[in-house]
Amino acid sequence: FVAAICAGPTVLADLGITDGKNATCYPGCESGMGSAKMVNAAAVRDGKLITGTSAGCAIPFGLKLIEVLKGTEIAEKIKKQIVIR
Repeated sequence: FVAAICAGPTVLADLGITDGKNATCYPGCESGMGSAKMVNAAAVRDGKLITGTSAGCAIPFGLKLIEVLKGTEIAEKIKKQIVIR
């Protein structure tokens, strides 16, 4: 897996990792995302690529990482424990 949040996905774009993939990044950095298919979401997974929008989206991004690595059930359990609504 490769993951980046905020402006970090633009580095992945420079390396060609986001080409043709669904992704998100910090608002205003879209021009640095190459041929990525931009999605307006806090966190986006496309295969082994996981991107997040901003520091304000760190919790959804973290939960997406947990979902991918440990499964939806564990991610939902943690979401309840940290009281995300």
